[in-house]
Amino acid sequence: MADVIKQLLLDKLINDLNGHIREARVNIGGVQTAYPIHNTVVSGLAVRKYIYITETQAVGKQLLGAALLDVEGNILADQPLTVTKNDKGFLIAFEIVLRLEANAGGI
Repeated sequence: MADVIKQLLLDKLINDLNGHIREARVNIGGVQTAYPIHNTVVSGLAVRKYIYITETQAVGKQLLGAALLDVEGNILADQPLTVTKNDKGFLIAFEIVLRLEANAGGI
């Protein structure tokens, strides 16, 4: 079964998935704030996107959630948070793992 799906297809799918994510939005005390993607790591069939909130941003405020957006502003992934931001940097991570299954054979 492993021979059905070629590595080239997997590479194309993971690169396409990665290319759709353009920015992030973080809910800080009920206010949606745009953030750039701080870092991206592609490893095998996983894409990890990181959002970094600096030491001076949002200190003392509640981080209520974060979302990954496409170029049109559509939410592609989101996660709730309940964190009070202190004076340290804060890193939010999203990991998206591609799972693909193919069946070979006749009908």
